[in-house]
Amino acid sequence: MKSIVSFFLVLLSSTLFASLSINPSVFDNSKREMPSHQGEGRFSSYLSMDINYHPVKELFSKLEKQLGVKLKNRGEAHITVVTPVEYFDVLKEHVSITEIENIARENNLQASKFTTICLGEGRFQDLRTYYIVVKSQEIMNIRDKIEKLFLSRGGKKNSFSAKKYYPHITLGFTKRDLHESDGVIKDDKSCRFELLPKID
Repeated sequence: MKSIVSFFLVLLSSTLFASLSINPSVFDNSKREMPSHQGEGRFSSYLSMDINYHPVKELFSKLEKQLGVKLKNRGEAHITVVTPVEYFDVLKEHVSITEIENIARENNLQASKFTTICLGEGRFQDLRTYYIVVKSQEIMNIRDKIEKLFLSRGGKKNSFSAKKYYPHITLGFTKRDLHESDGVIKDDKSCRFELLPKID
């Protein structure tokens, strides 16, 4: 009896878990220029990989239609590799943003391969944010190199953890983007839609 109930629960969850598709050109970023983010403020300096926006924009439109709501977006797409808070609060005492960008360029960040896991949803009170959850060993390798340089310069162990990382591509949000400070973890546990490759 228990196995029958489990089967129907799985069947029910699979029917509720809708799917959307994305154009595979989202993975074609090697010829794009790596952006530079350097500034004085707490949220001014960070490392990111620039992502082809056209397929992301297409997916954004599909998501709005699926949800039946209007969302805000930034008009661009990226994967944050080192967050502004990680840099300003921890890394900058031992490693400059220029050195971090140099590591990224030396390891060809823009050519990093990644896979799309799902389309996630984050919630905080009445706010919603939507994003593509991704996974990339090559990006993780870059974070590992940054962590090793940080530790070699006297950085405190575990204050910057390469593995404590939730890579994603933000699609849109109701009023503002949501972050870990809002209790939103953008990982595979937050999946709302299955994400399939687009087949023309």
